Amino acid sequence: MFKYKLDLLAVFLLLALAPLFFYKLGQSSLVSFDEAWYADISRNILKNTDPINLTWNGRTFTDHPPGGFLLTAVNYLVFGVSEFSARFSSAITGLLSLIFTYLLGRKLFNKVVGFASAIAISSSPWFLFRARSGNLDVPLTFFFVLTIYLAVFSAESKKFLPPFVISLSFLFLIKTAVPFTILPVVLFILLTSKKLKTKDIIKPLLIFLFLIGGWFLYRVSKDPGFLQHYFKIGLPGVEVKTSFSDNLKLIKEYLHGGIGKWFWPGILAIILGTFTFQKRFLILTIFFFSFFTPFIFSEKGHIWQLVPLHPFLILAFFGFTWILLERVGKIILSFFKKTGKSYRNLYKLLNIITIPSIFVALLTVSFYYSYLQGRRNWYEFIDIPRFISDEAILSKEAGKYDEKFYIDGDFVPVAIFYSEKNVQQIQNEELKGIFEGEEAFVLITYQWRLDRLGIKSNEYEIIKSDRDKILVKRIRQI
Repeated sequence: MFKYKLDLLAVFLLLALAPLFFYKLGQSSLVSFDEAWYADISRNILKNTDPINLTWNGRTFTDHPPGGFLLTAVNYLVFGVSEFSARFSSAITGLLSLIFTYLLGRKLFNKVVGFASAIAISSSPWFLFRARSGNLDVPLTFFFVLTIYLAVFSAESKKFLPPFVISLSFLFLIKTAVPFTILPVVLFILLTSKKLKTKDIIKPLLIFLFLIGGWFLYRVSKDPGFLQHYFKIGLPGVEVKTSFSDNLKLIKEYLHGGIGKWFWPGILAIILGTFTFQKRFLILTIFFFSFFTPFIFSEKGHIWQLVPLHPFLILAFFGFTWILLERVGKIILSFFKKTGKSYRNLYKLLNIITIPSIFVALLTVSFYYSYLQGRRNWYEFIDIPRFISDEAILSKEAGKYDEKFYIDGDFVPVAIFYSEKNVQQIQNEELKGIFEGEEAFVLITYQWRLDRLGIKSNEYEIIKSDRDKILVKRIRQI
């Protein structure tokens, strides 16, 4: 009865956390670089009716596979093209990441560990921030969690191999290179299974190779240099000649800043849990080090790239804490059991309250620190005033004109998304040059820039202004 109620409570609370992901999700304009960039690539899938060959600003886009963009394109079909739609995939996969972290924790440890972990992840600052942004990090995180969850079940029954292969394949279609870090833990889970035979794994493996290998072969056939570009984008700055200590310090700061108060507990649990020599901990440890190691060889890591580690660090902490407290409880019970009849009543009482006490301890820690971090998250980037950037307002206006569209600033993705036009960014010395030519154009710039360059007011018409930027149209001199 208790387990049934706990499952209901978990589902209820996870649904109650939905406002963290969806409240005011679409009220602010998209930002450069990646968010507006990816939003336009997804829209081009529908414009071109081509889900494989991605394009942006009139050029082919090959930095990432099409999986994440296809999810956003589906959102556009359902909700229409909007800021909400561009961010919906991240938000829904963020919420689903909580659910499957709970399920993975339940499978590896118990329901309380899974539940406490799911609540804690919702307070991870950069996990939640990226879940409310139209990027690929949280969909990637979701498919990492889902794939490992299905791998654990596949190790017990081959009927789970088909959904496992589908999840693994889609993981590789979300983002460049980084999905390879899941292979060591997947192989460990499957090869140490006592119920799977080699022949059971071969067919799903061939399906995976057909799907992902086919995509790779197609891309190479279109661009012989694709593989070099693939790993350059996926593993930026990775090289042997680098300062490992500096890289490690940088990544430690990023991971600490990204996950907040769960960092040190998670790291200690990953290290100490390994010495339990339990498969459930080795799963978490192998994935952690497999994912983390490439960053030691690169000085170009970023805080958002470490988001997929957050669920596994938090799971490790609550799982290890559960095992530690359970063992301490057993030692205490064993002591009182051996003391004789004088402590029999105390032994009975401790025997009754030990497990519930551990439940309460884990949930208290989870709720307390989640509340502290969650409150800050709520006021920093969730319950904030509506904001529409001047870049978005002026770019949308520029989209009404047929002339070529220039921008005098570093916001190309926003300009493209809101204008639905190809955009060319001009550098400082180029601004005067376009006015000296005969080309008709519209331009987002600054009044002080035009004045400083001596461009006369009769050479342009101010169509619209917003804050410190202006949208101007070239007036040809007769």
